[in-house]
Parts: sequence; C-alpha cells; structure tokens
Amino acid sequence: MASSSASTSLRRLPFREALTALRSGGDNLILSSDVRSVTVRFVAKNSEAGPRQFIRTHLPKLSYANPNLRVNISRIPDPRFKSKDPKSPDHGAVWEGGIMPKPEMEIGFAGAPAQTLPLSHLDGDKILAQLIAVAGEERARAVGGPSNSPESESGSGSQSMAI
Repeated sequence: MASSSASTSLRRLPFREALTALRSGGDNLILSSDVRSVTVRFVAKNSEAGPRQFIRTHLPKLSYANPNLRVNISRIPDPRFKSKDPKSPDHGAVWEGGIMPKPEMEIGFAGAPAQTLPLSHLDGDKILAQLIAVAGEERARAVGGPSNSPESESGSGSQSMAI
C-alpha cells in the first residue's frame, strides 16, 4: 500500500522523510532508456487539477528514478486572470481561437517520433499510469527484449527498441 507521503507533496515533508519517500518510490517509475524527455503543458490557473497533482506528487519521484530524463513544464498563461501588474506572466495573454487549450503530455523518444498524451479529466495517479503504460521499462522489455539499464538482470548490454 502507498505510504502517506505518496499523497503528500514532498516539499512539505522534512528532508529525511522526503529522501526516504524518493528512494522507496522509484522501483516502478523507471522509464525506458529510449525516453529522452517529458513535457507537461497545462493552463496554470483555474484549470483541471490533474496535471498540477501529477507535478506535485509524482514528478519528483519520476525525476529521481530517471536522472537522465529532461522534464519540461509549460504553464500556459491564462487571459481570464485579470492582472493589473504589467510584469505578470498572464498580462496580455491570448489563447489561440479564444478556446482554453487542453492539458497534454509529450513524451520524446530517441529514434522515434514524440507521442502526445491528452490529460483531460485525469487525476495525477491516472496520468502516471498512462505515462508508465506508454514509456515504462516493463513495456520496453516486452516490446524489445532486455534493456541496457543497470537494473536489468542480463548484462548483455543490448538496446531496447523504441516504442
């Protein structure tokens, strides 16, 4: 069962507890060696909570378990936010076509085209499950054989195929 720290933001935990949570939660979060980047795009204010929940609770563990993974977070400015401060990132924002963009995650692969996953109506746990299903290490082993990660049981060093 998940510990209570899994649902709590790591920023709110004492340092030792946060480090323990990172170390214990990385077993099933290892992505395929073919995954180069993950980009999350969402409207920062007054939008769905799923992407924010994923970033707050699961992204630190994912980054810890995959140190070579580039993680980009793109917060789309919200023109509905009435800011009088000209230095605000939302000041003068305009959405294309006047329609609020849907949250999405783009997964960049080495030697394969990037894959975009829609995040509409998903909570943080479902977003993580979707990411693992598309880019997880277990999926890569099923598709392309053993990977060249240090956690793999065979030391042959063969590369896994792109998904």
